Amino acid sequence: MGDTGDWAIDGTQTLREKTVAVLREALLNQVFKPGDKLVERTLADRTGVSRTSVREALRELEAEGLVTRESGKGVFVTRVSVSEAAQIYEARVILESATARLFAERAGPEALEALDRAIERAEATNQPAQAQLHARRLDEVSDVIMEGAGNEVTRQMAAVLRTRITFLRTITARVASSERRAETMGMLREISAAFHARDGAKAERLTRDYVKRSAAFAIDLLRKSRNDDA
Repeated sequence: MGDTGDWAIDGTQTLREKTVAVLREALLNQVFKPGDKLVERTLADRTGVSRTSVREALRELEAEGLVTRESGKGVFVTRVSVSEAAQIYEARVILESATARLFAERAGPEALEALDRAIERAEATNQPAQAQLHARRLDEVSDVIMEGAGNEVTRQMAAVLRTRITFLRTITARVASSERRAETMGMLREISAAFHARDGAKAERLTRDYVKRSAAFAIDLLRKSRNDDA
């Protein structure tokens, strides 16, 4: 998204939806760095839409937690603090481990097949050059599990955190070693095996370990980033 042409808005979605999608993509790709001020006129020029459309898009991105509005100063790219990241992962541990047990108990054959396909797609993009796409593929794995678990309330709760989870997944995927990436996919395969075996307790435990491992890596990365900025 570094070239101005990549920012052009097409007509496949509503103008607001497309503007939000383009700006979200730029934020997740770290075209703008945490703490950068976002100027409506500049964004309007780069996207080719009105400042009103940009303003509406920024409001939605603010609700997603990707940007922060400071009274009298403007809109800035959100800095994800170590504390906030820790809380996001704590919520993930609770939601995803419980959902894993439900999926193991409730998912039908089609859901299990969909999960296997989603994991294969994630594995195919498991490299630093495709960090954001890989994060999206992991989102798709989570979506299949949430859907197959059959609990609409937990699915909606997870959706609230979706964009911030994707952001954290993207920044960690960019720097993860090949060994770590292989271990991550291996853990997902183990979780999938527990699902196929209908072992809810094991699926819950493995998912909890998987998310806690991700949390430790992301939080350590954020701490190092803060130290580098100091």
